[in-house]
Amino acid sequence: MTQMRILISEGNEQADRAIFTAYNGCAPSGMFEKLLRRLRPDIESEILLTTDADQTPQRPLTDYDGILFTGSNSNIHKMTEGTHRQLDFARTAFKSGTPMFGICWGLQLATVAAGGEVGPSQAEDCKCEAPFSFGVSLSEEGRGHPMHLGRPEIFDTFGFHSDQVTRLAPGSRVTARNRHFIQGVEITGAKSVFWGVQYHPELDGPDTAGFMRGSILELVDGEVYTSLDAIQAVAEALDRFAPDSSPTEADMALFGPLDLSSFDFRPIELMNWLDLMVLPAQRKRISAEQPVRDHFPQQRSEECFFGSQEEQML
Repeated sequence: MTQMRILISEGNEQADRAIFTAYNGCAPSGMFEKLLRRLRPDIESEILLTTDADQTPQRPLTDYDGILFTGSNSNIHKMTEGTHRQLDFARTAFKSGTPMFGICWGLQLATVAAGGEVGPSQAEDCKCEAPFSFGVSLSEEGRGHPMHLGRPEIFDTFGFHSDQVTRLAPGSRVTARNRHFIQGVEITGAKSVFWGVQYHPELDGPDTAGFMRGSILELVDGEVYTSLDAIQAVAEALDRFAPDSSPTEADMALFGPLDLSSFDFRPIELMNWLDLMVLPAQRKRISAEQPVRDHFPQQRSEECFFGSQEEQML
């Protein structure tokens, strides 16, 4: 079976990777790697620690079927060296022709790399959107966009961010938004098309609980919660929030105006990207490689399997 090749660009710098590892078991790139394996057994993933110096993919970007950009605790307006490296990589990815997908920071990164702007939340009553994004509404273009196939026109989902897209990049189409933020965007770059969402369809309840426990200061500074006890109570409720069980009235009171009828635990946008963008790219790559194999029928071919880079914790 020919593997579907996905390059995962980790958005967090080393210190934040350590925080995610402490509260979620691994950095977001590792969480995505596990999710991708659950979704499709034919995926071969590779993690790139893009913030770190001297990190390069194991293949040319044209040899991957998809490039995925994770979320991050970083703020792009602070422009650290790690952020500059990620922007350089994203700009190169837009020139590769390989389908791109990003979540939260991934959307913000792609926006700036393509010529747009991102800054702190400008919403007076929402400096930090967590742990849910309420009332996400598909735009007219979004209602017919393949990224959102399977979504209702208005829905609630997991969300976790304090920055927002403030100016769209050239070639952008908004596919979703809510009262406060742009929530879904397609960007057509030089050669690659990027799909991205501000919310977090890849998370589940315990994942989001880990995000909260690792972001206590941000949640208090963002005036989402006023005390550590309040954050811990919501995190414990999220630990119990699962597709096979109904939240208690007490837990729902902690979740705010969450509409369970529109909530979906499936990573719908990621699934659609794999089926409608990555799979066709894989078929195109295989088709292009086939004549080379046929030209040398006597030559023995060897497959190389590249494992992911494991985060080394000191």
